Amino acid sequence: MAEKLIMTVKLSHNDYKKAVKFAMKLWYAGKPKGDWRSTGIKRDIGKDITEHSIGKLAEIAFVNFLKVIWGISAELDFVIHPGPLSTDIGGDLLKVNCNGINIKPGIDIDVKSTKINSLWAMVDLQEFKTRKYNAYVWVKVDLPLNHLARPIFDAVRNGNMDEIEKLIPSLEVVNAEVIGFAWRDEVEKWREFKKGEDVYDPNNPKRKLFSVKTENKACPIIGLKKSESDWKELIGKLCGVENA
Repeated sequence: MAEKLIMTVKLSHNDYKKAVKFAMKLWYAGKPKGDWRSTGIKRDIGKDITEHSIGKLAEIAFVNFLKVIWGISAELDFVIHPGPLSTDIGGDLLKVNCNGINIKPGIDIDVKSTKINSLWAMVDLQEFKTRKYNAYVWVKVDLPLNHLARPIFDAVRNGNMDEIEKLIPSLEVVNAEVIGFAWRDEVEKWREFKKGEDVYDPNNPKRKLFSVKTENKACPIIGLKKSESDWKELIGKLCGVENA
């Protein structure tokens, strides 16, 4: 059996701070606050900042994984782009450094965050159809939902960046785990859950976990690619190696 290559990443306070500040800039930019991937209802400021922070922490953890395991440096996109999307429509990596050369990634990768106890990898069906990523990487992020104190939300609303800097909590470490990936053509074949359909524990079919709020493609996390040879193939394509 192929050995699984899963990496736990200890994200620093600096990483956390960068992610939170990015999420706050998105809020300032007036991007749509509707949570179309779950409820379609407008998110409050706390949930909006937390969800975007977790997403960015997942990207930072993956960049860490690339550097530590594969010796590849990668640049993330922290720019707030014009238009309704919270980020650019391309992959999450702007550049990669392979063998000392900075290049555009050979494939577009979407890094997906998920809860630390998640049993399913899910891709919103609308997102899958409209954003043509080549591969999807899943990262579990252990960030407490109540990580931000209430006073910071007033500072965000008032646009007081100096006050915001002082109020960002001093979390020493945020644990994240890069758990695997899937190619787009594999996700294409995944089971589809309809809106309102119940999702059960893949290890205990009688135990209901939740009901989906939108249509999703899904696979038990255990089914993700995670062997060393799987990752080598992804890294080869990321670095533009033919037939990787």
